[in-house]
Amino acid sequence: MNSPMAGESGCQLMKRLAKELKVSIAKTQEHADEVASRIAALEAQANPDQSQIGALKQTLDVLRKKIEEERASLSDLEGVISENC
Repeated sequence: MNSPMAGESGCQLMKRLAKELKVSIAKTQEHADEVASRIAALEAQANPDQSQIGALKQTLDVLRKKIEEERASLSDLEGVISENC
């Protein structure tokens, strides 16, 4: 993912990486939305499985942290691109 392709300039590499980060953020957000929906469905049940809900909430926290970190990386990368390309 991070290695430059043949004949790729630094700017092209950074722009490609930014595009890949956007795709990754979107996929992770979609997964987080699915997990959140699953949590809501479980919590709506009469006797929800609290251990499953807890595990899903931990998963959701990890996904949200990944999204936050990738957004910060993307923001930094876009700043470098706008200054140098």
